[in-house]
Amino acid sequence: MRTFGLPGNSISPMLLLTLLLLFINLPSSRGQTEEVVDPLFAKDPEQIRMEKLGFKYTENGVQVTRGFNSEYSNKFYKKPLKWLNDYPQEYIRKPTPSNMGGGFRNFKKLEHGPTSFTKRNGHASAVFKCPPMHPVPGEMCIWLTGGRSEDYQGYDLEFTRRNADVFYSNTGEEWSQVDNLDGDYINGIGNFNAKFPGKRSVAPWYSRFGHSLSSLDANADGKDDAIVLTGGFNPEAANDVWISADGVTWAFDGYAPFAARAWHATTVFKGQLYVIGGSPLTNDVWTGNLTMKTGFNCGSSKKEKCLGYYSEEYGYSSGYNMTMVWKQKVNHMNEDLPFSPRSGHCLITQLRRNDWNNTYDESMTDRMFLIGGFASWPVDDPRYDAERSRNDIYETLDGKNWTKLKPPLDEETQTQPMSMPWPARAWHGCATLHDPRQRHVDLSEAAQYDYEMYSEFDGEIGNQVMHPKMFILGGGYIGSKRNHVVRKMEAYVDMWYSRDGMNWKRVHYQEGKGASLFTSQDWAGTSVEDVDVFIGKWGFSLEVFNRTEDLNLNKQINADQVDFDFAGTLIPEPDPTGTITMPDNTEFWRNINWKVNRTEYNIPSLFIIGGDTVDSGGLVNEVYQSQSGILCELDGVACSGRGVCGPGVMGCVCQDMQYLGEYCERLNVNFISGAFLAYLGWFNVGISVIIAVWLAI
Repeated sequence: MRTFGLPGNSISPMLLLTLLLLFINLPSSRGQTEEVVDPLFAKDPEQIRMEKLGFKYTENGVQVTRGFNSEYSNKFYKKPLKWLNDYPQEYIRKPTPSNMGGGFRNFKKLEHGPTSFTKRNGHASAVFKCPPMHPVPGEMCIWLTGGRSEDYQGYDLEFTRRNADVFYSNTGEEWSQVDNLDGDYINGIGNFNAKFPGKRSVAPWYSRFGHSLSSLDANADGKDDAIVLTGGFNPEAANDVWISADGVTWAFDGYAPFAARAWHATTVFKGQLYVIGGSPLTNDVWTGNLTMKTGFNCGSSKKEKCLGYYSEEYGYSSGYNMTMVWKQKVNHMNEDLPFSPRSGHCLITQLRRNDWNNTYDESMTDRMFLIGGFASWPVDDPRYDAERSRNDIYETLDGKNWTKLKPPLDEETQTQPMSMPWPARAWHGCATLHDPRQRHVDLSEAAQYDYEMYSEFDGEIGNQVMHPKMFILGGGYIGSKRNHVVRKMEAYVDMWYSRDGMNWKRVHYQEGKGASLFTSQDWAGTSVEDVDVFIGKWGFSLEVFNRTEDLNLNKQINADQVDFDFAGTLIPEPDPTGTITMPDNTEFWRNINWKVNRTEYNIPSLFIIGGDTVDSGGLVNEVYQSQSGILCELDGVACSGRGVCGPGVMGCVCQDMQYLGEYCERLNVNFISGAFLAYLGWFNVGISVIIAVWLAI
């Protein structure tokens, strides 16, 4: 056999190959002093995130080395690391179906003081700047107006269930009633005889419910200038319009050109207020623009002209030299409209990047969706199929041309389902949650992480996880379908989301009925005769508003930007020698970099306000605020049981590299476990030894 080597020494080539195999295949020692750095994080993960999303900035040129926290090991770590142990138990427990005692929190009930609004439904709410008497100028508030409550004796000594009051809150927890209301108290227009000296908590507009309240921009500067109240039952359906620039003074803006209505739906789409449908049942589409008046001398010393009070000289002049300009987009029963006349439906918008999977296509499309409602074609129409709640959904890009969306084909039968997977409903809640920096990006950082890190391996991830989620929840069913008649409201305790209006996923888990009903949705929990029960809710209002959260656990809410890492695992227990062996799985860590005008003060959340519950529940004045759990829950289980729900809008942090995805639901096809790698290493060692022995024989 040929040999080679130094003079006087010779080495067999096969023996050299064997030794080389032994060197390569010996399992590596993973002691405590070894530095483990995830190659995905050669750059700061937040820098990667921003670059992929189109943001152009750096962190002062500083890159972060991924590694272990020096507090628990010898590793160098530039950013503070918060462990799962540091957080409340709700982050650690994983909910499982029918486990009523465990689980993270998806909604939190806010405790409010004695100044809160009375129990009611059919009220209208909007997000608008706080009133002048608020201690923090320019801060945003949730405004609540009117609604239907229990019987009470009004200012005129008459008993009524309708309200003409105004409340506001900058947290959703503590509410203040406006008791210095002012404006156009006009005979025949509103509560003219409620303008009496001293404190005044009755608005100039008639008491009502089923109306709308919208925050609008009059001069296209990106800041809303006034809130506009329209329609409702007062007690008959109405079409009067009221404008307020501060929530205190309300000016009458005349009557809208559309038919009187209540329980209609409104939203702001492409800068215009859309008013669609309502009761009496109609399906017409109107737009309204809050417009600055011309030739209106608001700089004069006569304050009355600026406030827009009624006068013989100026007639009905809208408040603060603004007025609504209305235009009909689609007339009632237009043959091109696919949706039937309805009320109790909802409207939401979604800005969508047309193709996340195409790096070079950054075009956007703004969309509006009409969802559900109590609907029916006229009795003499051939399409008439009775009056009842619906589970249909329609989409438009221009407000005029509408398309009915269909659910995807059933995977097993390959047939087209007749309707959406969620039950038919009306008087429900709908909202879109998006990244506050960009409307076309989903709020969940787990979704953004999934796209940024793994889209190169799976080209379809972008359109699956990056479009903002649209949520629907609650509401109720009433009406008739053939011989099935429901005359008493049946309300829901569910929550669903979709990114395209066609593919809907169930967020909640529920089981049982009546007194045994259970749902994973905390907002459906209430107390009846000192017994905790789950009851469906309808007629509430739903707003997207900011909440505060101590993300970095420093026992205060930081006005500055927050930047740290979250370890989605428990701190390992030390061995008898006191040594802590850190896990190798870097998927346990994810960066929280709450940057770009985001602080612990402004975490986008859903606020469920008031409403009516079925059975023995009655009216409520509860306010529920969404928590991190709504970004982690599918079918009532957090992160598919393979991860934990991080703080804020972090979403799921997967605890096993075998699984990836926004909900840790996707198998990592490139994953090979450490145990399997060790097995392969020793297997190769054994093969090498056998070859060496065989060659030596």
